[in-house]
Amino acid sequence: MPALASGWSYGCCPLDARSQSFGPFANLVETWQQRRPDGGGLPPRKAFEINDFEAWLGRIFIAKIKRDPIDIRFTLWGTTLADWWGVDYTGETLGKQSESPESWETERRYFEAMSKAPFIGIAGGLLTQHGRDHIKVLGLDLPLSADGGGLDQVLSAHIRIDLDETFSTIAPNCPITPFDGNDP
Repeated sequence: MPALASGWSYGCCPLDARSQSFGPFANLVETWQQRRPDGGGLPPRKAFEINDFEAWLGRIFIAKIKRDPIDIRFTLWGTTLADWWGVDYTGETLGKQSESPESWETERRYFEAMSKAPFIGIAGGLLTQHGRDHIKVLGLDLPLSADGGGLDQVLSAHIRIDLDETFSTIAPNCPITPFDGNDP
């Protein structure tokens, strides 16, 4: 995935990509795919229980997609994420507590593209915007709907990775298309 101005990179994977190709996220993708409605579409948030995320507790966020203008509001921000980022984003919008909140436009376009044509997303980079450039994370973004319709929420799970690692080194067989800030 290409490096972008924010220091993060983003990628798009098909909704029906083989769950095993997602490396450490395989179990989460499999659970998400099993909850998709018959005939496709996005699983509704209510299709999941807290036990579905037991292995990920503390390392997930849930965010609502806001439109006009596009933004993300975090409704849940895990405690481990708060430790890594050094802030709790629960109830906040994307990047609000970063050193440069306006630098998150690429990520906003990434979520806007996901809302237009849903995909399983990959996002990762250093936490430089929060004064923590010694920490690198990788997140898997799963689109959700409130009612089984279009995307209106995202569930994201994160792992901490070594500074020289990327999604491609962790999940080399995953079909990923780099997101360059434009629609995929």
